[in-house]
This record gives sequence, C-alpha cells and structure tokens, in this order.
Amino acid sequence: MSETAEARFAANYIRKEKRDRLLYELTNPRKRYRGLDRFCHHAGELIDPARIALQGDDLQRQEAFRRFMAAHPGACLALSPDPALDGQRLPLAEAAALAFCITDASILLGEGYALVTGEAVKGGREHYLLTGEKR
Repeated sequence: MSETAEARFAANYIRKEKRDRLLYELTNPRKRYRGLDRFCHHAGELIDPARIALQGDDLQRQEAFRRFMAAHPGACLALSPDPALDGQRLPLAEAAALAFCITDASILLGEGYALVTGEAVKGGREHYLLTGEKR
C-alpha cells in the first residue's frame, strides 16, 4: 500500500494522541482544508516535541537552519491551505522562501524532515524544523 505524504507526516511528527484525528482530516478530501487550517492554528500543540530540531520565529536567520538547507537541496512536497503552495514539489530553499512569505501555515515534507511554518499572527509566527522519521 502506498503511503500518502499526509500519513507520513502524521505518523512521524504529530503527537501520538493527536495523530488519528489529524490524519483523518488530512486524508479526507472533504475535510483536508479544515485539517490544514486547524493545524495552522494549533501546530505547537500537535507537533511531537521529540522531533523538533530547531524552532523560532527567526528560523531563517539561524546559522544551523542555513546549514540544514544547504545539506538538503532536494525537492520537498508542500502542504498548505494556500492553493498557490499546496501540492507543489520544490527545492527546499525555494519552498521555504515561499512558505515564509505566505500568511497561511505550511508543511514542507522532505526526506527525513518536515519544515512547519505556523500561521502569521500579530507578533510573528513560529517555525519548526522537525527531523528523525520513524522506521
């Protein structure tokens, strides 16, 4: 059975007790947008803290993040309620630049990592670099 990107994301990076509901919403075509929107508003509560490698509202200025991007030039898949970004496969640097510019949250899913950008709110927005997929 082929695993969807949404299933891979939920299995590897979402807290166990929150996984089933989010996975249901992300994989149901009628509820996908609602699931992405809910994730936008509650990303910090849904993410498995053990998977956070880097975080902050200044992620793009952190040297460790720049090194990570240089070491991962391959394409990633974008998941977002913003239709201009959702479903695109882009190099990480290009996808991250877009994700940091849009106001909706986004999930950039690559091989062994996910970059989560929270929804833009007054005072900034959180970014999370998640690593360490389960085998």
